[in-house]
Amino acid sequence: MSINARIAEIIKAFGDSESAFAKRLEVSSSVMFNIVNPKGRKSYPSGPVLEKLLSLELGGKQISAEWLMRGNGEMLSEGASITSPEEALEFLRVSIEELRSGRGKK
Repeated sequence: MSINARIAEIIKAFGDSESAFAKRLEVSSSVMFNIVNPKGRKSYPSGPVLEKLLSLELGGKQISAEWLMRGNGEMLSEGASITSPEEALEFLRVSIEELRSGRGKK
């Protein structure tokens, strides 16, 4: 499953439409459309969008960075292993580099 499909799963879990979820993340509807809609460009989410996704909570659990970036594990996790914005950015940088090089693909 691609990161775009995983983001679509998050939207579904929150019970939002694309536009409602875009408002939740404080991004434009066109950004969300181009990430998840089959008629969109299927562009990868930007770093700021990924940070906003990782800050979401549902039922007291946070979106799992490992699941979001690599598809490993469950969508929601009990606690965040990433505790600061700097750690989140470093995790995203490493994950994106691995995905680009093909090491992160299953």
